[in-house]
Amino acid sequence: MTSPKSLTKTRWVIDANRVVVYPHRISYLLGILVALVFACIVVAYLTSVHGDTFTTVCFFIFLVAVPLWFLGYGNTYVEFDGSRGTTQRKLFGLIPVKTMYMNDLHGINIVTQNGGYKYKMFSKKDRYGRGVLVSSGYRKNTDANAQAFVDQVVPVIHGYLDKYGSVAGSAPQPITSYKYYNNTGGSYTVKSKKVVVIIFSLIFFAVGIYAWVAHWAEDVSPTQKILVVVICLGLGLIVLQAAFVSIVFDTASQTIIKTGPLGWGNKSIPFSDFAGFQTIRKSTNMVYTGTEVHMYYRLPNSEKNGTILLHTFKSSGEIERFLEETKSVMKI
Repeated sequence: MTSPKSLTKTRWVIDANRVVVYPHRISYLLGILVALVFACIVVAYLTSVHGDTFTTVCFFIFLVAVPLWFLGYGNTYVEFDGSRGTTQRKLFGLIPVKTMYMNDLHGINIVTQNGGYKYKMFSKKDRYGRGVLVSSGYRKNTDANAQAFVDQVVPVIHGYLDKYGSVAGSAPQPITSYKYYNNTGGSYTVKSKKVVVIIFSLIFFAVGIYAWVAHWAEDVSPTQKILVVVICLGLGLIVLQAAFVSIVFDTASQTIIKTGPLGWGNKSIPFSDFAGFQTIRKSTNMVYTGTEVHMYYRLPNSEKNGTILLHTFKSSGEIERFLEETKSVMKI
C-alpha cells in the first residue's frame, strides 16, 4: 500500500538513452488535502447558501480547478534525453517550458535550504543561480530515496553530460589579481561591506534609545521598557560586531584566522583542515535575498565538521569568482 509520505518522494524512470525525474510529487498530497478542504466547503455551501446560478457555477469551477492544478503539477517532470543531448522540463507532464542543451549544463549539485536539502541541475553560465529542481526535498542525510537518487540517477545523467561536454566545464584561469581579497604581504583579508551593516546596527541603537525616551513608553511598565531597550541595544551590538569581523587567510602560517572586536566566535583554522565549500541560497517571504558562501573544516577529535561564513553574494558570477580566488589563495 502506498503511504502518503511516499507520494512526496522523487520518482524516476531510466530507459536506454533517457532519464525522466518527477521532483514535484508533493503536489499530489497538497492536491488531495486541498480537495478534501474544498469538499467540506462545497457541502457547507450547498446546505446553507443559495446564490444565483452564474455565481454558483464560477465558485464550483474554482473549487475544482485548484485541486486539479496541484494534482497536475505533480506530473511535471524533467527529461534528460541522451540520444539528442537535450534536457527538457514539461509542466503537468505535457507543456514544454524549458529546454537546455547538455553541453551547456554543469551538473547536478546539492542545495541546502531551511534545514533540509534538495538536488538541482545548474548550467555552466549560472552554476550558483536558481537551477532546475530535479528532486524532492529531504530532511535526513540517510533518506533512502535521496541515496537511491544519488546512486542510480545522478551517475547516468552525468554520463550524458560527459558525452556532450565535461561536467566540470572549462578549466579556471590562473588568478593574477584579487577582487574580493586585500593582499598585504601574503595575508589575504576577505573584503566586506561594512557601511550597510553599520547602518543596520545604528537603526537598532536608535530604536532602543527612542523606546527609552519616547512619551508613548510612559504607559509601559519599567520592566517591559527595559526589556525592549536591552533587546534593541543587544541586537545592535551583535550586528555591529559582525561589521568588524575579519577573516584572514595567512599563507605564511597556512592558517585561516577569524577575529572580531568582542572576541565572539574567534577561530584559527589550519589550511590542512579544509573540508569543502557550500553555498546556501537565502530567501525571505519567497524573495531571494542572497547566497551565503560557507567553508567547512574538520574539527579535531570529532567526526563532525565546523563551518565559517566567508561572504554573501547576489550573482552566480560573483560566487564563482570568489571561490576561484579562495582556492588560489589556499593553493587547492
